[in-house]
Order: sequence, then C-alpha cells, then structure tokens
Amino acid sequence: TFTGWNGACTNVSGTCAVPMSAAKAVPATFTVQDSTFAPLTVSKAGTGSGTVSSAGLTCSGSICTGTYPINTNVTLTATPSSGSNFLGWSGVSSCSGTGSCTVTMDAAKSVTATFSLQIHALTVGKAGTGNGTVVSNGAGLINCGLTCAANFDHGTTVTLTVNGDPGNSVFIGWGGACTGSGMCTVTMDAARSVTATFDLRSLSAGFSAADLA
Repeated sequence: TFTGWNGACTNVSGTCAVPMSAAKAVPATFTVQDSTFAPLTVSKAGTGSGTVSSAGLTCSGSICTGTYPINTNVTLTATPSSGSNFLGWSGVSSCSGTGSCTVTMDAAKSVTATFSLQIHALTVGKAGTGNGTVVSNGAGLINCGLTCAANFDHGTTVTLTVNGDPGNSVFIGWGGACTGSGMCTVTMDAARSVTATFDLRSLSAGFSAADLA
C-alpha cells in the first residue's frame, strides 16, 4: 500500500508535483498490507475548511488516515469550520450528501470531504438629495449606480469609495456597516448593508453659481 510522499512532497498522498528550482529528493513510502487490515484515506477539498473525525483516524493537514480490520464499518463525521459549509462526500458509493459517511472496509478505501467558504451579500444603498457613485476595490464588483449588490466569500475585506456628482453634490457620510465620511471597509463575515448619503450643494453654504455650473 502506498502511504505517502516525503521530502519535496511531504504529507501528499496523491500526485506529487515538484517545481525544479534546485535538485530535489522525493522518497515514496510503501507498506506491506496485512490481509486482515485495510487502510482508509480521507482527503479534504474545496475552498472552505473543516474537520473529519472517526475512531482510529489521524489527520495531518488535508489528509486523514487510519487502518481498520477487514469488514469493519467506519463512520466518518464532517464538521465545517466557522465561515465554511460542508458540501458532501465523494469517493465511495456508500457515502453521499452531507450526513455521516459509513465505509465498509473490505479493501483499501479513499473518501473525499469537500468544504466551501460561505458566501455573503453586500448591499449598497444611496440616500439624500444629491447624486454620486459607490465603487468597491479589487475586481470592481460594486459600481453603484449600476451594480449596488454583490456576493463575497466569507472573510473577504471589501473597501468602498465614493465620488460625488461633480459640481452639484457632496458626500455626507456612511450609514449601516460603516460610519463617518472616510473610506468604508467592510469585513464580510455575514450579510452586510451600507448606505452612502449625498446632498446637493447649496448657495447658502458658500458656493457660487460658478461652482454649481
């Protein structure tokens, strides 16, 4: 039975990819399989994180391994971390869905547990008598006017900036998940909403007709 790589591919049980920036050594470890026992390998996949537990199972990073007597039924339980969802099992026909996974160890078996990051919506509203735009950093998913809501992975930090309509509007401040009138930074650990308030410039505030032209 192949039990894993070492050296340049420590703790990797699947394909070993080695970037050749220098001379590398990659020992591959095999063990003689006792006919009365069978190994179980559980891998974790996806953008999220979580744990997989069962009696006799030892986890190292994204790989969990255990050895069980032939024909033993092993029940696996997946628990997502905060901010992640458990999507389900794959690899053996007896395991599907998001409940517990029971594997009959009549041979060496491999199971994959897939976790994904939760997705949260950020909604931007505009208020006041003036006009302006609100834009998010990075990929520019929010550009309000046109796009005033977008979904982000759990834990993503989103920065919003504003631009008042040149000549006739000023930005007053934020409401909701942000306050004040500076840059708005929102950590997406839940659904969030932000309001940007713009007001029309006023002649009584000291602006000339030329300012409003």
